[in-house]
Amino acid sequence: MNPYLITLSCLAQVALLAKLSPWPLGITGGLGVTLIIGVFAFTRLRWGAHLDMYLAMTGWGGLGMLLPSLWFGSTCHHAFNIDHYALMSLGMWAFSLPPIWREARCLREARSEGRGWSTLLCDGIGMQIGMGLAHMPMTLLPMADPRIAWFSQGSMLVGMSLGMMAAQYFSGAWERRDVLAVGR
Repeated sequence: MNPYLITLSCLAQVALLAKLSPWPLGITGGLGVTLIIGVFAFTRLRWGAHLDMYLAMTGWGGLGMLLPSLWFGSTCHHAFNIDHYALMSLGMWAFSLPPIWREARCLREARSEGRGWSTLLCDGIGMQIGMGLAHMPMTLLPMADPRIAWFSQGSMLVGMSLGMMAAQYFSGAWERRDVLAVGR
């Protein structure tokens, strides 16, 4: 994972959101989150291997999620539209899958053990479920307020991360066979 590219992709998200919704507090918060992600990106080798996937998803994946909003010309990408949600997810995967597969330490380890695709599938399902759950409350918020774009992008990234954490937990428990069989 190139820490410069991760940080630049986060800065690009802040710039695009600032263009869609020029909100000073959102810009300040976005720059603060970018700083935190940048610190993790530059010190990633001191942390667990799965941090690489989180960094790629918040950086490249977040940028990929945001681009369909620009394509459709909307000021906010939280309106519930299954086509838009599918394109947002496709953008996330198109931007993040190549660097994750090529550079994420966790997938490198999983591939060497013959479980690269299953790890990616578990994390991917968790991310999509997390994004879907984060997306549902967004449909109840008023579309007229352009500041919602900042909240929507942030909640989608948090939902994606929490979904991935849950998938990693269940995947790890399943791989260790610590999960009790049903009926015992």
